[in-house]
Amino acid sequence: MSGRGVDAVILAGGRATRMGGQVKALLEIEGRTILDRQRAVLAPLVDAIAVSGDAARFAACGSPVVVDELPGLGPLGGLAAALAWSRAPWLLAVAGDMPYLLAAAIERLLSHRADDVDAVAPRVGGLPEPLFALYSPRCAEVLARRLAAGRYKASGLLTDEGLRVVWLPEDELRSIDPTLRCLHNVNSPTDVAPA
Repeated sequence: MSGRGVDAVILAGGRATRMGGQVKALLEIEGRTILDRQRAVLAPLVDAIAVSGDAARFAACGSPVVVDELPGLGPLGGLAAALAWSRAPWLLAVAGDMPYLLAAAIERLLSHRADDVDAVAPRVGGLPEPLFALYSPRCAEVLARRLAAGRYKASGLLTDEGLRVVWLPEDELRSIDPTLRCLHNVNSPTDVAPA
């Protein structure tokens, strides 16, 4: 598949301490791993999908694996590696612990791309969602400066650096997904227990 102008990265490099060290992207929800659920939603919308995480853990996952140049930098390290990997005009970053991605929500993000925009992201409760966002390659330089300065807070990339960000309004996202389930993160064993 080609021609969409967007690659995607599933950021799955976290330590998952609240999950006892289990790789959250490989947890099963309703009979499928989170990773498989995400790829099924992403595949029709993007040109290529990579997983950012431990190469050994994801070696057999069927997608390219991008590894942080320097480990332990959190999601921004994974995002930097993915921006270096991608050759598309845009990179869609999603957290590897979001099992309920919605194509319509992603399409809404994609609809806000523009040549004079560096990133597109929703704000929920006034706070940015940097791990469900679109980034242009222009973000790589800003990201490298943040990492070199030891500034690892993911939301700061969108709010502290003067990037040209288009904010997807919360009500626009809620018009697609009223409960914002698409942004739900699996953070503890109770989040994956059967309802």
